[in-house]
Amino acid sequence: MTDVLLINASYQVLSRIDWQRAVVLVVTGEADTVEAHPDRLVRSQHLTVPWPTIVRLRAYRHLLYRTVPSARPSAAQIKHRDGRTCAYCGGHGDTVDHVVPRSRGGSNAWDNLVCACRPCNNRKADRTPVEAGMRLRWAPRPVEPGSAQHLADQQRVWDLLAAS
Repeated sequence: MTDVLLINASYQVLSRIDWQRAVVLVVTGEADTVEAHPDRLVRSQHLTVPWPTIVRLRAYRHLLYRTVPSARPSAAQIKHRDGRTCAYCGGHGDTVDHVVPRSRGGSNAWDNLVCACRPCNNRKADRTPVEAGMRLRWAPRPVEPGSAQHLADQQRVWDLLAAS
């Protein structure tokens, strides 16, 4: 998995971010690595950093509590929600597709975005799945802050703290 768990200074789970962003946060001193992959390193010409799996912000970030997910999810959030699996063929998903195309009034909302592989995304193009002769394997859904995945991530942080 290439996603890194981002936690606040209070050890509250904030989100998942790409490993590249996590490395930048660690190198710039904005975050510390709480847990790193045991066998992997990120190397540059002048620096070697353990591959982070959990990073903790050094400064506490005050966030307003939201009971509903953001209306405009990021591509990383959609890929994480769908497990980087193409919603059309079940292969490796590396792009995000609008179920109802934006040109047809489709929104950038949780229930209109799915992870898709490039061939399926190109095949569907500017059409609905029905018009393209394609079928969604699951219905896109919003991710709630109290979802099973969010609670599992928080439990992982607590278990890590208890083991320390």
